[in-house]
Amino acid sequence: MFLILQGVGTFVWWAVLFLYPPARKPFLAPGAPDSTLFAFFVPDLLVYGGGALVAAYGLVKQRVWTWPALCVNGGAAVYVALYALTLPLLSGGGWLGAAMMIPSLIVLPAAIWLLRRESVL
Repeated sequence: MFLILQGVGTFVWWAVLFLYPPARKPFLAPGAPDSTLFAFFVPDLLVYGGGALVAAYGLVKQRVWTWPALCVNGGAAVYVALYALTLPLLSGGGWLGAAMMIPSLIVLPAAIWLLRRESVL
C-alpha cells in the first residue's frame, strides 16, 4: 500500500505544483527559481513515482523482478530524501519537502531488507 501511495502521490504532487504555482514555495530554498524544483520532474515521475508503482505491481503479482525493482526505487527514494533533508539545513527553506520524504527514507529501506531474497545475499 505504501508503494501505491508513493506512486500516486508523486503524480498528484507534481500536478499540484504545475497547476497551483503558490504551492511551490514551501519546497524551494529561499530565492531559488522554480527551475531548481522542476529539474526533478522527469526523474521523480519515472524512477520515484513510476518505480513505486512498478514495484507495487510486482509485489501483488509476485513477479521475480520485484525485489530488484524495489531496490531501484528505494535507492531513488533515499537519494531524494537525503537531498530534501539537506536543502533546508543549508538554505533554511524547503522544510515541507524534507518532512514529506521522511517516510520514504525509513519505509523503503526497511521494505527492501524485509523482502530481500536469500539467493541474492
